[in-house]
Amino acid sequence: MSTATESAFTSGDVTYRLTGDAVRGATAHLTPADSAEPHPNRSWYVLVDTHLYYVVDLVEKATGAADVKVKTARLALAELGFPVFALAWNKLLTQGHPGHTG
Repeated sequence: MSTATESAFTSGDVTYRLTGDAVRGATAHLTPADSAEPHPNRSWYVLVDTHLYYVVDLVEKATGAADVKVKTARLALAELGFPVFALAWNKLLTQGHPGHTG
């Protein structure tokens, strides 16, 4: 289990700081991905308390950053100890998604 209390990442030319409290606070402003109307084109999720959220949406809401890359978002959340995983099938299982793994 991670003991990190803060994760830092750069988007554009700005460095942002992400905390567990900011992540939990941002969930109040987002519809969980496990709701009745999930977004069909998102693959990476994070579990916060009892709901799933899309990693990019959550990190952007928690920090105010824009255009956060999927890899950046998932690594920042994982560093804070949040369970992060991908929904994958077919080639995504064997080859990964180059936009998410590179």
